[in-house]
Amino acid sequence: MTVQLGAFGRSRRAAKRPLLDVVAEVLVAQPGASLAEVAAAAGISRTTLHKQYATRDDLVRAVGLRAIEIWEHAVDAVADGPPGTREGLRGLLAAMIDSGPQLAFLWRNPSLDEDEELTRRYIAVERRCLAVLDRARSRGAISKTVPDFWLLQTMFALVYTAAESVQAGKLAPLEAPDLALNTLLHGLRAPVSARTEPARGREDE
Repeated sequence: MTVQLGAFGRSRRAAKRPLLDVVAEVLVAQPGASLAEVAAAAGISRTTLHKQYATRDDLVRAVGLRAIEIWEHAVDAVADGPPGTREGLRGLLAAMIDSGPQLAFLWRNPSLDEDEELTRRYIAVERRCLAVLDRARSRGAISKTVPDFWLLQTMFALVYTAAESVQAGKLAPLEAPDLALNTLLHGLRAPVSARTEPARGREDE
């Protein structure tokens, strides 16, 4: 059986990338893939993979830790960055979208919730993401009545959709952060200049 990759990882399989990044893409596309199938998709032998990760659980945990590390670095890049609302939020979204397959692996593997280290680090980086979003709230760019969990989950959904769309070739990489940011801050509402007055009834009739 051959692993059929979905949007994540489809266009970059031939490039030499860290093994765990390839594995993340494979397991997001096909969670039930065997270690032999994972190895084949990564271009290595089953024996080589087994030497590095004795069990599937070991491999899954390693991918999870790699994903958390990438996410932490993404937040590090904007934590002390420009104070402006748009600059900080765009930087965070851009870094997270670029890490789409790894973050998708985290979000789609509830079994990782049982790992204490992963859970602790996940909560910590999630709080740091919320701190960036709070900057926008403090400046009035986001309503203060939006609950924290809703704000975070909305951002995660936009990151996931943008990253998948980029990998599928539906969205240009440079356009993805701005589209995600504008949707986060303004929803799907048309710009003021593009709005039209609702049609009025024919009162003269």
